[in-house]
Amino acid sequence: MSVESSRVVESSTAAAAAVAGELATWSGARRRDVLHAAADALAGAADPIIEAAAAETGLTRQRLEGEMARTTGQLRLLGDFVADGRDRPVVRSAGAAPGGGDIVAVRVPIGPVAVFAASNFPLAFGVLGGDTAAALAAGCPVVAKAHPAQPETARLIAEAVTPALGAAFAVIYGGADVSLDLVRAPQIRAVGFTGSAAGGRALMDAAAARPDPIPVYAEMGALNPVFVFPSALDDERWPATLAAAVTGSAGQLCTKPGLVVVPDTEAGAAFADRLAAQVAGTPAFDRMLTPGMAAAHAAWRDRAPAAEGAPDPSEGGAAPFAVRVAGADLAGELLEEHFGPAVVIARSDVDGYGGLAGRLEGSLTATVLADERDDDAVRALLPALVDRAGRVIYNGVPTGVAVVDAMQHGGPWPAASGAFTSVGTAAVERFLRTVALQGLPERLTP
Repeated sequence: MSVESSRVVESSTAAAAAVAGELATWSGARRRDVLHAAADALAGAADPIIEAAAAETGLTRQRLEGEMARTTGQLRLLGDFVADGRDRPVVRSAGAAPGGGDIVAVRVPIGPVAVFAASNFPLAFGVLGGDTAAALAAGCPVVAKAHPAQPETARLIAEAVTPALGAAFAVIYGGADVSLDLVRAPQIRAVGFTGSAAGGRALMDAAAARPDPIPVYAEMGALNPVFVFPSALDDERWPATLAAAVTGSAGQLCTKPGLVVVPDTEAGAAFADRLAAQVAGTPAFDRMLTPGMAAAHAAWRDRAPAAEGAPDPSEGGAAPFAVRVAGADLAGELLEEHFGPAVVIARSDVDGYGGLAGRLEGSLTATVLADERDDDAVRALLPALVDRAGRVIYNGVPTGVAVVDAMQHGGPWPAASGAFTSVGTAAVERFLRTVALQGLPERLTP
């Protein structure tokens, strides 16, 4: 890393540490006001930010307008959440201390947080996305690392919201060396990351190697299996709905269904035919988020057994395709996430669904398509899905992630680095720690 980049990391983290003590004293109402002001500023600068994001990512304006609404909405939601005091409940055990004093548990901000912007959600998981919103709501200053492929989007966001956030928020730029230096900076107390498993693991290793290891909250994507039961096979909605979930945003969503399991029957084969045709018939995409992602998609097509679909339209483009295999042959790369508009369709006896699910790695989601006629079989499968996924969906698709209290966006390794959510109000908990105050007089209790 250059001397200049090193100085930027040092100055940004030092500035965050300098303001951390003040932020920790802010009331929930003040944090709400700041987050609402940032949301207003972002909305006011929406047009140039969306234009820059579209140019840097290739995502449609319609998709980015929806993402802008989600980004401003989650800032406001988390602001309202902390203003209500729901982030810092006080737990009191009266007379529980030796000698009869009270023990009072309070929650305090963890300190400066490093956030790494994701490539596939340049707004909702960008420099002022969910991780940053949650850390600011907790009372922690943030040093956000812009994604290397989206520097202009990050710059415009920072320019718009800095008057509202002041020293509580800073954006830095650079590659992997800057990322690692940011994690190693002694002032940083926690990390928020959304991206690849390789990237998340590199940050986790760097954080663990510090003299004072810190938590890395990494959400790293998943296979997101879908299990289709016999009662759903005749519903004409599902092949088209699943194909849209597979190919939407060029398949560049961490919740994209990457595996669809159908019954090994004649009706199951017909369902698989319709799904594969819907996926393969989706128009090709002119580009993916980065040339590297497009190259990886093309390489997976070359390696995948009997990929069904048109060839990629050009270098950097991506054509959707499906791969059909027997459930018994699911192994290796067929059980791994592949970013891009592709899906594996496997056939299996329904009574073998549980065994197949038990072979899967941890996932952000798992989906069931069924009705009451398959209740017994679904009930038998659910324990395996709960064991493997952070969110279990019944008769839906996993690609919509609601920003609400009850949302769980995370999952067992390697979908995420621990038991947490990066979406919803519970995301704030990652950036708070609990302190028990034993026997402290009421007049001194924060």
